[in-house]
Amino acid sequence: MNKYLWNQWSIVSVITLLCAFCLYLPAYAGADEDLISAVENNKTHRVKNLLEEGASPDVRDLHGETALMLAARNKNLEMGRLLLEAGANPNLQNKYGETATMLASYYGQLDLIKRLYAKGAKIDHDGWNPLIYAASKGYKQIVEFLLDYGARINATTDNGTTALMMAARGNHYDTVDLLLKHGADVSVRNEADGTALAWAQKRGHTDIVQLLTHKRQD
Repeated sequence: MNKYLWNQWSIVSVITLLCAFCLYLPAYAGADEDLISAVENNKTHRVKNLLEEGASPDVRDLHGETALMLAARNKNLEMGRLLLEAGANPNLQNKYGETATMLASYYGQLDLIKRLYAKGAKIDHDGWNPLIYAASKGYKQIVEFLLDYGARINATTDNGTTALMMAARGNHYDTVDLLLKHGADVSVRNEADGTALAWAQKRGHTDIVQLLTHKRQD
């Protein structure tokens, strides 16, 4: 083969490979986009099929939310199970630093949290965390589960907020009581010098004020 023909053959080969590669990528990009759409619309069977076809279980939507995070927001346990079994990483974060476990805690999904934990999800970390999210909504069972499995009861956010403060702020008496029984520190102050008691007083949560006052006097 002369030099000219060799060069022509090489160019054609490169172009052919590039075309094949370009055709390959959209196929998977389309599957990933379809997966996000299926998760958003709670089409569990469609998600199962797309995962079997090779869609990534860690695909993100345009806002940086993973499919697993969307399942948690939608309170779809079966969807979460499918994604986890397909290898979804439970510790990925969105642009706000939230994980699927944090969102499951905020939306009251205890069974999903248990599945996430079984797949290696972190339930205790610095900053906003699952415990603080659960306490802010008063999900007593979730708070208890997280504490039983190692969440630090007095962990704080970057501005010094604790789970106790958030429970008191939200007027969640039973959750405040549970946190106190597990050793929550009523004396912790945030960066604005606020305490759980101060937040309860400010919002007029009388029963919680009495509970915290009694604990502080012990």
